[in-house]
Amino acid sequence: MFDKFNLAAGICALLLFAFVQQQGWNLFENEASSSHGGSGSSRSYHK
Repeated sequence: MFDKFNLAAGICALLLFAFVQQQGWNLFENEASSSHGGSGSSRSYHK
């Protein structure tokens, strides 16, 4: 039971990782540049 769940979770993680790499992190970069701060985006904004 857990083996099938781990296999499905691993496949979903790989698909999500491939999708994010294909997008080029544009979604996260746009959020960081538009908010100009915040808890997590402020560190990436001030490079």
